[in-house]
Amino acid sequence: MWTRALPALLLALLGCSNHAGGDDQGGLEGPPGPEGPQGPQGPAGPQGPPGEVTVLDGGTIQGPPGPQGPAGPQGAVGPAGAQGPIGPMGIAGAAGATGAAGTAGAMGPMGMAGPAGPPGPTGAQGVPGSMGPGGAVTGEAAAQFAGFTSTTYPGVAGGREVMHARCAAAFTGSHLCHVAEYHLANTATIPPASGAWLDMSGGIDGYNGNVTVSNELGSVDLGRWTSQSYSGNCNNWTAAVEGSTSTFGETINPTTHTTVQCTISHALACCSTPYVEGFRGFTTATVSGVHSGGRAAMHQLCGAQFAGSHMCHIAEYQRATPTVSPPASGAWLDMSGYLRSSGSVANEIATLHAGRWASKLYSGNCNNWTAAIEGSTSTFGETITPTGHMTQLCTGTRPIACCE
Repeated sequence: MWTRALPALLLALLGCSNHAGGDDQGGLEGPPGPEGPQGPQGPAGPQGPPGEVTVLDGGTIQGPPGPQGPAGPQGAVGPAGAQGPIGPMGIAGAAGATGAAGTAGAMGPMGMAGPAGPPGPTGAQGVPGSMGPGGAVTGEAAAQFAGFTSTTYPGVAGGREVMHARCAAAFTGSHLCHVAEYHLANTATIPPASGAWLDMSGGIDGYNGNVTVSNELGSVDLGRWTSQSYSGNCNNWTAAVEGSTSTFGETINPTTHTTVQCTISHALACCSTPYVEGFRGFTTATVSGVHSGGRAAMHQLCGAQFAGSHMCHIAEYQRATPTVSPPASGAWLDMSGYLRSSGSVANEIATLHAGRWASKLYSGNCNNWTAAIEGSTSTFGETITPTGHMTQLCTGTRPIACCE
């Protein structure tokens, strides 16, 4: 505004100068008088439209923006930009409900054994037993007592082998004692007051040379009585009744040994006497009792299944105290005998004095396992069954009992 007022002021001044010269007819202008007092400010005029203002640097100052125009049409959607970086993970949500259990996976391999736990407290020392025999001694001369079973059983077990198995389950390696064996062991363990089952013993009568039951003494000359006795071993631990008569079995109590009814339950007296005889098993092959190779062929069949074994004879089988029951139809084995004036069969006792009967006998060993007929008579061979030993026709097919 200052630049616009400057030319008008100059023109006013010139006009005043000319007027003065005319009045004075060319005289000199006098000095200006003192400035009068300033008059009051007049009212402001209306504001004009904004104009462009030139500034010293030659630029322009833009006026205030006009009103906003209407929005234009929306443009086409541009292409999607590149995915930005993943933002930070949010806080975990609340746990959902438990799902149904899946099927069990296959069992993994067994882990390594953990470290041994600390040893438990030492129990009170038991009563010392009697000194055992030397390592080279076996049989009744090395008699050892294992203990009385904590479980009681009736005398009807299904066979002597079952009674042996019950002892072996209670005391590893043990078997049912027979009377002489029990007394030879000199045990210091008091029997149950109600008694405990054991087998009868038997031997050869020194007076007449006959085989006889003998429960009165503990002698190495005695062995297990293995023939059925309804009045002493519950018919080889298989029967409660003999015909119309109750059967009885042998027991040992603190006072003495005595027979009781087989239906009553008692503990078992178990011995761990080491016997040199051992039972290997019954052959899976079944054969008749007639072979062109005779007894050697029977031994060979045992050795083919159980290396180093042979066909048992009865006393040997019983001294081996087997825990496996024979097949119901029986298994072949040889008879046993003992020395007398002319030799006698002895299948009722299992003593050291009883050995294999090796002479032809059509009524007991199929004529040494070679013949089915003796003249006009059928031959028989010895077998072992769950109820004990018995002779059966040689033409039947059965497995063989094998010992070592």
